Amino acid sequence: MANLFSVFRNKQFQNIAISHFNTTLGMCLLVPILPVYLQNSGFGETQIGIIMGAAAMSALLIRPWIGFQVDSKGSWPVILIGQILLILSTIGYWWATSFLTFFTLRFLYGIGQAFYGTGAVTFASSIGSGESNSNAIAMYTLTTMFGLGLSMSIAQAAFDSFGFKVLVGINVILIGIAFSVMKWRSHPIKLAPSNAQRVPFMDVLKSNVVFASTLCQFAASFSFSAVLTFIPLAAIDKGISFYSMFFIAFAISVISSRVFVQRINHSFGLVNSTVYASITMLVSILLLLVTISPMILISSGILFGLGFGIVYPTLVILLVERINQKNRGTALGIMIAAGDIGNALSSAILGAVAEHLGYAVLFATTSLLLAVCIYYFYNILVKNGEEME
Repeated sequence: MANLFSVFRNKQFQNIAISHFNTTLGMCLLVPILPVYLQNSGFGETQIGIIMGAAAMSALLIRPWIGFQVDSKGSWPVILIGQILLILSTIGYWWATSFLTFFTLRFLYGIGQAFYGTGAVTFASSIGSGESNSNAIAMYTLTTMFGLGLSMSIAQAAFDSFGFKVLVGINVILIGIAFSVMKWRSHPIKLAPSNAQRVPFMDVLKSNVVFASTLCQFAASFSFSAVLTFIPLAAIDKGISFYSMFFIAFAISVISSRVFVQRINHSFGLVNSTVYASITMLVSILLLLVTISPMILISSGILFGLGFGIVYPTLVILLVERINQKNRGTALGIMIAAGDIGNALSSAILGAVAEHLGYAVLFATTSLLLAVCIYYFYNILVKNGEEME
């Protein structure tokens, strides 16, 4: 455990950890609140789903190109561009009132997410080598979960106390601090020289490990977007006003799981760890089909956090270990783009499902898709001898 935290002595890691924590905290502070704010403003579930999915749609369109830019120009400038776009698109919420305005802001926000997310994960995965590199990835994703967990835990209370526009201002300040750290305290990371040659984009995409990882990331993001967007609305529909109990339970469990992700991966292997974690997410969503009650929300939040906390860092390590360094940004960009697809489809499709068929059908649809993707992820890697045990 001491070796795991030793990466915090690295100045470059300190920079990305501080910057990423603040960026994540700022971005996620509005995630559980925006659907409620939009509903209170008179928008229907279908419109809310389209607005929430706009960010993922735009990120998807640009993510592969950004991965190539990271490989050719480095991750540092890509991070800064992303943070600037995130700030500009968030400021617009102060004046937004119409469906088109919210959709446009979310579309621009998604482009910012694509720049920032691809650049940040590549920056972190380029620190150190061997075990120190795995530690950097694990601790980078831990800062993600600290930011995500804290924001989810306080979002409703902050919204109820200060209102939506104050939360927008806090978001802008946090990302502004993150930008300052990366701009004036850090510097570009030069990748270690490698004899491996860059391979074409389509060859990277067709790699078994990349294809399987993108499939699993798609399912995880689809599920994540479903629960974050619609659990508050489903809870309110059942007369439960304090829906944050799900997010608090999620935050505690997801942070805990990130601390032990290295040990879990060593015990079960990368493929099995991903499968077990995905099944845990599946069980958490199936619980929501039983009923929506305070105890179910807490139990589901714990299980979903445990699973989600393992999946993403394990998939990143899987790609970093299997893809040559000169194609790392492209491979990670493809995987994250699959998450964008999951987020976009989840919000857009499930909004209409909730409005016309109800939340039980919404969670059943999410469970079915997750189960199918788990099966094919395992089948692709094991059948082709890619398992990492």
